[in-house]
Amino acid sequence: MRNSMGRRIVVGLACLSLAVFAVACSKGPDDATITANVKAKIAVESPALANAVTVQTAEGVVTLTGAVDSEAVKTKVEQAAKSAEGVKSVTNNLTVKPPITFSEDPALKNTVIANLAKYNVTGLTVEVANGEVTLKGTIARAKLQDAMKAANEAKPKKVNNQMTIQ
Repeated sequence: MRNSMGRRIVVGLACLSLAVFAVACSKGPDDATITANVKAKIAVESPALANAVTVQTAEGVVTLTGAVDSEAVKTKVEQAAKSAEGVKSVTNNLTVKPPITFSEDPALKNTVIANLAKYNVTGLTVEVANGEVTLKGTIARAKLQDAMKAANEAKPKKVNNQMTIQ
């Protein structure tokens, strides 16, 4: 009887040891390691976002914050985070930046076009965005100075010369 009791104790201790070992092995990486893993995944997927996205981890739940350029980038970062070892779930609080818009100034454009006509400059297109004038097209070398003068007289912020000289 004594021998049987000893065996039960030994078997019980062995089972307890195995249970403790199993729990310890299934724990996975700690939150700091998960955060580092997620940052590394993001840096591989989108190097430019490595510093733009903040990663926080609590009990394996990763929270992403910051601003990205598009919904596609937001999804890509989330997928990278989900693929990191130890991540239980991802809360994606990334925001999409509004697109940069360029406003055309028709009054400035019309003034440049009128000035080009005044100096008998033809064959150019005029683009205006955010106060900057861009001249495109082919121009004779003798008319280059007149074209630049016509654009500058309209008082833009800047004149971009994308003309091809003949």
